[in-house]
Amino acid sequence: MTLYSPILSFFRILPMSLWLLFGYFLQLFVNSFARHYFFNSYRLFFRGLVSIFGIKIKISGNISKKNTLFVCNHISYLDILVLGSKVNAIFVAKSEIDSWPLINRFTSVGKTIFVSRKDKTAIKDQMILIEKRLKDNYSVILFPEGTSSDGLNVLPFKSSLLGIIEKKNMMDYYLQPITLSYNKLDGIPVDLKYRPFLAWFGAMDLFSHAWKFLGLGRCEVDLNFHKPLKFSDFSNRKVASEYAFKLISGQILRNNNSKEVKRTFDMLNSNIWDNSCYTNNIKSCFTLPVMFLDKKFRSPRQ
Repeated sequence: MTLYSPILSFFRILPMSLWLLFGYFLQLFVNSFARHYFFNSYRLFFRGLVSIFGIKIKISGNISKKNTLFVCNHISYLDILVLGSKVNAIFVAKSEIDSWPLINRFTSVGKTIFVSRKDKTAIKDQMILIEKRLKDNYSVILFPEGTSSDGLNVLPFKSSLLGIIEKKNMMDYYLQPITLSYNKLDGIPVDLKYRPFLAWFGAMDLFSHAWKFLGLGRCEVDLNFHKPLKFSDFSNRKVASEYAFKLISGQILRNNNSKEVKRTFDMLNSNIWDNSCYTNNIKSCFTLPVMFLDKKFRSPRQ
């Protein structure tokens, strides 16, 4: 059973607020006076947040060093912190975020590309923005599901923004799929009942979710970087979308069905595991006061 400490949330909120303030003004300065250090300050900012949130990242595969369109599955706003701390790339995000108070300040200094999920006529203009960023020597991270999921499966990809790979003047750029998965919380594999702590999807409120995540222990994240291919290796955007989807969804299934996950859950369901830590003797197992996740936090997905 997952536990949550409001005291830990409280102790993390102050350094997070100070770091956000520092990071914002640092990026403003870099954008104005030291643009060649953009990704140095960018990664520093996200690495600080990853540390404050208690996230440990494990990387498999090689990150493309070329100008690349990275394609990744989407589980939570935490994906931005995880990817931003490791990959020199700017993000493609839904246009609604541009109207979110405070958050839109950070997206503006981070050169975020906004796309409209409702206005399909704007896709051409959005592809032009992605093309411009790639030609300006920025790699780009795209979440082709178009929304976030619970992380147990990958939603169908929307291939419209991958249409850029069909442009003849873009054939030398690369596409690299990334699989992101939140696999452990305090060393325990994450199953369905743990997902609402880590995945942000459906009707979940952003700020209440972030507050409760700050009150958790250490989260472990796997980043799998699959083989990058040139745009010219794909005959069209649908082939590219299918290539990325198969690699990412296949890795998600392997992560969720690993021997380690099965072995841990067998222990949880047997007498080998001491369940008293989660039932009758909580204080002896945790140094911080804790409370169980309330039912409201387990919001159903829309």
